[in-house]
Amino acid sequence: MIFDIQRFSTHDGPGIRTVVFFKGCPLVCRWCENPESQSFNPEFLYTRAHCLNCWTCIDAENKMIQADATDRHTPHQKGWAPFLSKDLNGGILIDRKRPAPLRLSNVCPALALQVAGREASIEEIMAEVRKDKQFYDQSGGGLTLSGGEPLAQPDFALALAQTALEEDIDIAIETSLAVSRAHVERAAQLPFHWFTDLKHVDPDTLGAWTGADFPLVAGNLKYLAAHGADLTIRVPVIPGFNDDEISMRRILDFAAGLSLPLHVDLLPYHDLGASKYARLGKEYTFRLGLRVEEARLQQYVEFGQSLGLAISIGG
Repeated sequence: MIFDIQRFSTHDGPGIRTVVFFKGCPLVCRWCENPESQSFNPEFLYTRAHCLNCWTCIDAENKMIQADATDRHTPHQKGWAPFLSKDLNGGILIDRKRPAPLRLSNVCPALALQVAGREASIEEIMAEVRKDKQFYDQSGGGLTLSGGEPLAQPDFALALAQTALEEDIDIAIETSLAVSRAHVERAAQLPFHWFTDLKHVDPDTLGAWTGADFPLVAGNLKYLAAHGADLTIRVPVIPGFNDDEISMRRILDFAAGLSLPLHVDLLPYHDLGASKYARLGKEYTFRLGLRVEEARLQQYVEFGQSLGLAISIGG
């Protein structure tokens, strides 16, 4: 289950890369810029302002339901019900308690209604990845597995990475490491560039804001460091969560204690994904316009450098 394939990316590993975004994540970070990545099921994205009130989606669904019905059983008798209905105030109402049906992915003429998430095969994905092979070869780029959480679908993710390696395509992975050690150990057998999150080191704060288990994440980080992984740690700097001096010093102290040549990227908070929450029928809990001051970020860089870390803003 994936929700996007992005070609010609330059911020998800070395060189020019194609990024495959896996759908589904064990975490629910409050600031997540891709909230459509959290559920493991397809979801509706709906932009009311783009809706033409043409009811094409409702007509299409009714036809599909009727086509599935038999002479003896109506859809409702079989436990089926429409996902969409008309809103008397204009637009549509969506039943978000059930996975969105993939059959409604491409019916909206205005793209007001879309389905985030689809099943894809390794060959289908690799057909996209191969299109830019010459750019990978020239730039040192390749394939990046991202998400969501790619290691939440370990069999498929590692089979895809192995296929890329067999075609001499470099591989990278972006992961929260909030997965079982067994999945990390399996992935560590492949020559990934690892881009891992380190959001906070206080277990209570981390759990409350993201749902992550800090001992699990920390143990996986230590495992990768002990086994010489090509490791970059990314720290999202989030207002009210970890942008204070005490939190950041503890995070950077932990990173420095891994005793491995690694790089740390501080990722400044932004709200570019806020509009997606409304499209998913969710609430974005941050006030729009929040920013972390550049001067404060620079102070954290200087502290990290004093610990011997290679550290920068962005990544």
